[in-house]
Amino acid sequence: MKKRLLSILLTFILVLTISSTTALAAEPTIKNIYYDELYSFSEGMAKVAKNGKYGFIDQTGNEIVNLQYDYASSFSNGFAAVSQGGFWDPDAGYVEGKWGFIDKTGKVVVPIIYDNVCNFKEGLAAVVEDDGKLGFVDTSGKVVIPLTYNVSMYEEIYFNYDLAVVTKGEFGNPDFFVIDKTGNPAFEFKYDYARLSGYSEGMLAVAIDGDWAMGGPYYWARSYNGGKYGFIDTNGNEVVAPIYDYVEDFHEGIAAVYKDGKWGAIDSEGNVVVPITYTNISYASEGFLCVCNDVGKWGYVDYTGKVVIDFKFDLQNIFHEGYVTNSIDGKWGAVDTTGKVVIPFNYYNLWNFSEGLVRVKAVEGGKWGYMDTLGNTIIEPIYQAATDFTDGFAIVKKDDKFGIISKTSIPYSAKSTASKVLVNGSLVAFDAYSINGNNYFKLRDLAYILNGTTKQFEVSWDNTHKAINLVPGKSYTVSGGEMAASDKNNTTAYISTATVFIDGVRADLTAYTINGNNYFKLRDLGKAFDFGVTWDGTANTIRIDTSNSYTE
Repeated sequence: MKKRLLSILLTFILVLTISSTTALAAEPTIKNIYYDELYSFSEGMAKVAKNGKYGFIDQTGNEIVNLQYDYASSFSNGFAAVSQGGFWDPDAGYVEGKWGFIDKTGKVVVPIIYDNVCNFKEGLAAVVEDDGKLGFVDTSGKVVIPLTYNVSMYEEIYFNYDLAVVTKGEFGNPDFFVIDKTGNPAFEFKYDYARLSGYSEGMLAVAIDGDWAMGGPYYWARSYNGGKYGFIDTNGNEVVAPIYDYVEDFHEGIAAVYKDGKWGAIDSEGNVVVPITYTNISYASEGFLCVCNDVGKWGYVDYTGKVVIDFKFDLQNIFHEGYVTNSIDGKWGAVDTTGKVVIPFNYYNLWNFSEGLVRVKAVEGGKWGYMDTLGNTIIEPIYQAATDFTDGFAIVKKDDKFGIISKTSIPYSAKSTASKVLVNGSLVAFDAYSINGNNYFKLRDLAYILNGTTKQFEVSWDNTHKAINLVPGKSYTVSGGEMAASDKNNTTAYISTATVFIDGVRADLTAYTINGNNYFKLRDLGKAFDFGVTWDGTANTIRIDTSNSYTE
């Protein structure tokens, strides 16, 4: 089913394929970049290529890893797989190369001697020798589990929950084992098949009574067909009996299951929570599954099976950051978790929301721009191609030339908040602004006013980690300048790069910088510190109440 998921198709890396030579003008450009191919950022690094050689740049466009490899994968868990000596086959893609790993400095940490590798997970990576045998290496390149297992070149094997699924014996009729990080069997495996990608949320898909088939355009591959599927836990205990014709992995405690030609979903105890009546289904995401009815229209159900958003969409897609993009009668738009339209269904194409922005193309053959969750155009549609924002950066192409843009250099209109603000019934004159329909307050101003209440919090600066630390319940230490008046004119805001920790845990708080000060979304702070935030439209008044808990 994974190949049928629009949401997975939408995560494919965008490749830009024309060399760049000049600067982008009048856009939030950080640096020009000059390569034949560019890929999306991953862990702060982007794969690039020129004249058939691959390397990596950082988010400022500086080349960190020289263009010396014949192919490479994006960084994952701190390492990137790189290859030398291969070539491109029109049917099979990149073949015959030897693979190893580099770290983010470009240092080779696993020698480039293997026929195939899988990404590092839990400190180990599967590697394959030219005899088709698989084992595992650590991040220093040391072989910690000998290469004694058999594998297809198309199979990906990882450790999850300190366990991995491997096979031995006849290639076309293998014996399965679940091993620990010493390479020993973790328990007796009693099934004919287990999903080689391993455990998901502590559950492993297993099957019995299926058949094996072999084939492949370049490397010999195997597939397990038919059979009945269920799940076991990390101790090998059967949690869901093998009664389904197919199952997907667990996401958010829910797994899609297929039986008698229909799809539904079960919970981690095996209970059917979405009736097995649908012709297709997505995996679970942010409390919802996308399901298809008998007439080919898609809608959204919650994890009890209740239809939350009616069947009117053309395609299958999942929620990202509280919103989902989809099409109705060939036109794209976006809705929130209640089904409310936040971007009208008038566009040629939208991708998924990422870091609060969505890529949008208005008409066929048009240019790409970016919109926010309210449907406001944040970056004008002027780009031939563009990637999602990752850690605040995106790659764009304009006039056949490339550049890197940053969210922190995108100007936003900030309007002085005209509403009155009452804190526990008392009028307080805050220096506040409205940005994209939300109110933003100075962090220290709010901490100063709430000091002495049950929802007080301390604010401090960690210079070592360059981060703001917030401690709920602790009294606020005055630094000076709190509640200072401003000229209250409308102005320009930029997304803040400040990292925030609440009780030592990194917090996802939306903030903007205005005239050198950080302003945080009031509702984010209300949720973080559990104080009431309400809006009285009749009185044009924002009410902050520390005696009440936060509600959405």
